Amino acid sequence: MFPKSISDISSSWLEKITGFEVKHFTYSEVSEGKGFAGQVFKLNLAQEISHLISDTHPSTLAVKFASKNPSTRKLVRPYAINETNIYSNLSKLYGNFMPVIYFAECDEKTGDFCILMEDLSTQIYGDSLQGLSHTQATVATTSIARLHSKFWDDPNLNRFSWLKNSNLLLRLMRRQISQSIPTFLDSYGNGLTKQFHELLRVYPSKMNTIWNKMMASPSTMCHGDFRPDNFFFDSDGKNIRVIDWQLCSAMKGIVDVSYLVAWGIDELDRKSWESQLLTGYHDTLISEGVKNYSKSEMIRDYSFGFFLPFQILLVASTALDNGTERGSQLISSVINRMESIIDDHELLYQISRL
Repeated sequence: MFPKSISDISSSWLEKITGFEVKHFTYSEVSEGKGFAGQVFKLNLAQEISHLISDTHPSTLAVKFASKNPSTRKLVRPYAINETNIYSNLSKLYGNFMPVIYFAECDEKTGDFCILMEDLSTQIYGDSLQGLSHTQATVATTSIARLHSKFWDDPNLNRFSWLKNSNLLLRLMRRQISQSIPTFLDSYGNGLTKQFHELLRVYPSKMNTIWNKMMASPSTMCHGDFRPDNFFFDSDGKNIRVIDWQLCSAMKGIVDVSYLVAWGIDELDRKSWESQLLTGYHDTLISEGVKNYSKSEMIRDYSFGFFLPFQILLVASTALDNGTERGSQLISSVINRMESIIDDHELLYQISRL
């Protein structure tokens, strides 16, 4: 048994899991309007001896639970299983890219889960709605390149029992896309461009082929939800930690950059920074030892990678409990960014050739 809601958390459980002395604690919810498919709380720990508070005995922690919304809980159950597995295992292989994890467990039958982690709220939040600065975007793309290089075309990816099979994600997404498009059109259809409407029409029939191309060699460990709301930068802006790994799987690494651009960089900034960011990503791969991946191949994969944030947009806008003004603004903002991307990267032409 493990805590399944904030009311299940006790001081004694926190002491047992962390080894910290916890006299009592208070909490506040921090996930509202952030687009998370669950509840995230900040825990403020009161310790008997104040001098125990340090980097190894922090005064705050964060804890994440499944959504209270039954439909959302059902929808994200497979992803919750994936995220707890990722936190339990990837943190041992590449922990400097994610928060310190104290506990991660999921009930695979019900979808309940609990992830107790380092509180990153003292760091600088990314903001998907506002978009990243040029410096932040550069740090994000070069940092994810270093993760990608560590697992680049690694045959062990298929042997990691804890890593979600990309084909399973495809099956889940295919079902959700067919359910999401009619609702998406009801909510946003009147404001969409002709090109966006056409992509909605043809995408489902091409989805299998698109995913097969995104999963083709060279594949690596991809975050899968690589957007600013999941980013935390340190005070000098040179380092980044990333949360929300529920969509992590093996596919082409550049897809994470495509996702970041669609969900985290404003249209005019994208047009101005795109070439620099891609060059920085590719240069980092090469400096980390990646071979036989040309810049032209990367650019081709980058344009194709926009189909992933496109389909996540459809699912997130209709199936997750955004339920706030900020959530609605974020969806509208990503739609605007995607409309520009559809034109600039000729997504309709690309999909017509499949």
